[in-house]
Amino acid sequence: MKVMMSHTKVKPDQREAIKAAGMRVLEGLKREQPQGIRYATFQLPDGESFVTLVAIDDGIENPLHALPEYQAFAEGFKSWIAEPPTSEQLTVGWSYRFFE
Repeated sequence: MKVMMSHTKVKPDQREAIKAAGMRVLEGLKREQPQGIRYATFQLPDGESFVTLVAIDDGIENPLHALPEYQAFAEGFKSWIAEPPTSEQLTVGWSYRFFE
């Protein structure tokens, strides 16, 4: 399983735009129900920072890239962020039902 974590800080006046676009991505995932992906976004207490976790099963192509909602999200992303995002690949250590 490949697990990626990204941290993004959004411009204060773009919080609603990125939230709305993120919800459209989630709606696209719910509609398509691709197998082998787990996806979650968390808003941090400052209201402007978000952490996203994406887990992709081994042998699966990332289905996000095929979603029109994700493609639209990617187009708007650069205009919404306050600073460059950071991304890291994580190695799962211990988990209780987190990636089931």
